Amino acid sequence: MRIRKIGSWILIGLISLVAIPPAAIACTTAVISGSATIDGRPLLWKNRDAPHRNNQVVYLTGGRYACTAVVNAGQRKSIWMGVNQVGFCIENSVTRDLAEQGDKGLGNGGFMLEALRSCATVEEFERLLVRTNGSRATNANFGVIDAEGGAVLFETSPSGFQKFDANDPQVAPQGYVVRSNFSFTGSPELALQREQEIAATYSGGRYLRGCRLIDQAISDGGPSLAYLLRQNTRDYADSDGNPILGSINGEFGDLPPQIDTSQTISRRTSVSAAVFHGVRPGEDPLLTTMWVMLGEPAFTIAVPCWAGTASVADPLQGDSTSPLCDAAKSLRDGFYVAQNSVSEDSVVNDSTANDEAEPSAAQPAPPKRLNTSALPTIWAETLPTEDRYLATAADALDRWRDDGFDSAEAYRLHQQMATDALEQLTHLAESLLATP
Repeated sequence: MRIRKIGSWILIGLISLVAIPPAAIACTTAVISGSATIDGRPLLWKNRDAPHRNNQVVYLTGGRYACTAVVNAGQRKSIWMGVNQVGFCIENSVTRDLAEQGDKGLGNGGFMLEALRSCATVEEFERLLVRTNGSRATNANFGVIDAEGGAVLFETSPSGFQKFDANDPQVAPQGYVVRSNFSFTGSPELALQREQEIAATYSGGRYLRGCRLIDQAISDGGPSLAYLLRQNTRDYADSDGNPILGSINGEFGDLPPQIDTSQTISRRTSVSAAVFHGVRPGEDPLLTTMWVMLGEPAFTIAVPCWAGTASVADPLQGDSTSPLCDAAKSLRDGFYVAQNSVSEDSVVNDSTANDEAEPSAAQPAPPKRLNTSALPTIWAETLPTEDRYLATAADALDRWRDDGFDSAEAYRLHQQMATDALEQLTHLAESLLATP
């Protein structure tokens, strides 16, 4: 396998230029080894872009291991990111260049549910892949971490897979693997592309931007849970990969009036996100934490979830839809405007190629722009709240590492934070969207 370093990015293998259909699911993900992180614990990140806007967090049993996972509301036969009771975590990004004609069996979401219910380690997941080669319908980049320090991304077709180990310096010299919506094994006839050509490929800009953000964290001492939640999930950058003035990663200043978010990491098709904070080898796997963001990350608040609580707070699941997701959607929807109402002079990152279809639309909807007027107000409230959650959870985890995981306390913290986040997002939506 060819390895080449371009600028500060490590590009592994051969890139595909196959376009993904307009209605495709599209995500940005990373697997980070504990050798690269600031606290020695592996991290797993996913921004989920999908036509299914109603996302929930659920607790699932029925297999070897119970698990907590993000699902489309009301659908429990597929999961899109999750953690089980022994610290195994999984997520994916779809990649159409690994699709095959006539494939049958479990698709990406169903296969991830099977993995969460049956696998304790990355090695067991790899054995599951071997056993199911030729009998599944997957076309995905699966990112997994475990309680033994495993951190691997598998590019997976229905009949085979390629392993990219974040702990292998020959594969991941800086200890991480990023993916968006292509694979490096899907089109072996293509030569390794230059940086500009990658950026022009569908999802290539998000891939490069994800690498750049993690490289920056490494140069500052190593990626952390807080960094990924703040900087990666909420990133807005222009078509050249430069953070937009006034945004989370941009220089101090006023945001432009509107932003085209069709190709940014936090984007108009983002329906949820998660960052998994793993454990060091020898630590209790129950301490593995899934921080879930329901709704577009820029408009929501991360809440910690533990499989060991054996339950999920009501604001995250609900009877039919998640109340917290509903509140985040309401807040977010109030600040997107139709393309034809926007002056081109006020648009940043004006690239709409391969734009995804809006949910349940017969034809792709006109691209939309984000009205940024309320973002400073939203972030002034949501980001300090999230920081408080991180500090509270960190204190609890420190105690549990010494005294053992306390499932009752964990659920109490989880419930309190979910309820508080719902109240804050509801208040923001009511106050910012109120008719003058």
